[in-house]
Amino acid sequence: MKDVKSAESYQFANLSHREDLLNDLRSLESRMKTELGHEVALIAYAQGEQEDKQGK
Repeated sequence: MKDVKSAESYQFANLSHREDLLNDLRSLESRMKTELGHEVALIAYAQGEQEDKQGK
């Protein structure tokens, strides 16, 4: 069986300084809504306690 990480080992990814990546996520959410017929929310998580070096 694979090693499954618990929810506590993940945190929201800090994308506040990466508007380009946020726009990519929004674009994909919009495409998924069109193709699937319902809203989809994509959530970015970072594993462990790693910090976003560019966001500092």
